[in-house]
Amino acid sequence: MPTQPALPESLRDLARAQAGVLTWEQICGHGVSQSTVRTLMDKGLWTRLSRGIYLTHDLQPEWMSLAWAGQFLGGCDAAIGGRAALRLAGLISEEELPISIVLPHEARRQPSSGWWEFSRTRVPFRAVGEPARLRVERAIIDLCASEPERAIHWATLAIGSRKASVQGLRDVLETMPRHPRRAQLADVLADVGQGAESPLEVVYLRQVERPHGIPPGRRQVRGGRYRRDIYYPEGLVVELDGRPGHDGPDAFRDMDRDNYHARRGIATLRYGWDQCYNSPCEVAAEVAGVLRGLGWQGDFTPCSCCRLAFDGYWGLL
Repeated sequence: MPTQPALPESLRDLARAQAGVLTWEQICGHGVSQSTVRTLMDKGLWTRLSRGIYLTHDLQPEWMSLAWAGQFLGGCDAAIGGRAALRLAGLISEEELPISIVLPHEARRQPSSGWWEFSRTRVPFRAVGEPARLRVERAIIDLCASEPERAIHWATLAIGSRKASVQGLRDVLETMPRHPRRAQLADVLADVGQGAESPLEVVYLRQVERPHGIPPGRRQVRGGRYRRDIYYPEGLVVELDGRPGHDGPDAFRDMDRDNYHARRGIATLRYGWDQCYNSPCEVAAEVAGVLRGLGWQGDFTPCSCCRLAFDGYWGLL
């Protein structure tokens, strides 16, 4: 095994803190000569990831090493953005390539590669953390522009994880008057601001509750030991499950929750994606029917699709 030249312990500590990545400036700042670096490279102990950026081992670079290297390559004003910023913030677990690196508009252009994708923006941003990344609110708003079909997913993920606030997202959106999905995103934030914390909860609000005149339920409220997705004061809980399967320990927790509510005279209705997305009128009629039975005096409002969707539920109303 090749013998590694002696390096200052402080430099080794820095490399460990940066997932094995060092810049040429850092190396020189610790008194290591160019000939020593060349020796490390010749012996296969170090790898050059890009000009002036080195990996201090000979293994395949890990995702975190590439994140550090990309931020260094972008310069002191660069920040990791997009999904990579959410990975660093702990919102998602996927480590995808290329890693998005955001630069100020006045920065020098950087060529993208299989590891990094560089972009410049005219909208000022503030970086946080190490390696430097966009704040969660800014990363979410950017993702809603590049992935508009997932805008609800990204917004509810950030709010539900408590990594961002609705107001924080609105504040960022206000700084971006040319955001291509500004109106759509403002609507999403309005719905999330009412307490919807998942894409399915937004669908329920938009397609079940709101167009059928069902009174707004209280969202994400705690009742005893359990947190309720939607609670109607008449004595009804609506639980929404966006997961494809609901068995194992989750099924037993659901049973316990339903039994807990039943013992206290509170009814529970459960719906998933298929019901809320494909049969919202039937879901609305069922919810309205139960609320009527519990004393609600309001009027169910058929939407334009209701009479085409079903006939049998009218007797409930």
